[in-house]
Amino acid sequence: MHSHRLIPVLVAGLAAACWVGPLQDGRVISREKAKEVSDAFMQDLVNDPVDLALEKMEPEFVNEVGRIEAEAGIRKLFDYCGRPLDSEFRHDEIGFKLYMSGRQKPMRKFFYAGSTTVHPGGHCFFTVEVVPEGQRMMVTLFGPLKLLTGQLPEWAREDR
Repeated sequence: MHSHRLIPVLVAGLAAACWVGPLQDGRVISREKAKEVSDAFMQDLVNDPVDLALEKMEPEFVNEVGRIEAEAGIRKLFDYCGRPLDSEFRHDEIGFKLYMSGRQKPMRKFFYAGSTTVHPGGHCFFTVEVVPEGQRMMVTLFGPLKLLTGQLPEWAREDR
């Protein structure tokens, strides 16, 4: 996309964000409660009851595609880096999730390192995004990250 075409898209995105109201970031939700859900989600993936991990996800994801397809979708992500065999918390960030519908939620994103069924040496990382859902914290997004080239980011280094 040419830069002159990108400007209207950025302006429209900013206007949409302002129109739905000020964005609240993850500082407004409990880090401890969000991390507890994130850690439990990762532990479900390590232990391989992916169906239990689904219960920690926002209901829209499972309801939209169905339980069988939702589980298959998570398992398909394992094709990229393998299923985690262990996980070690490394870092967290705060932000917000802006849904296609225009609604927004504060979000905390947690990063984990771990060995996997494909990479036993542990060059894979996983992110888990957590948002409030009523009185609960729920996983909104999960994804693997694989180190391809270059140096590890600061949060991924073991010697930090």
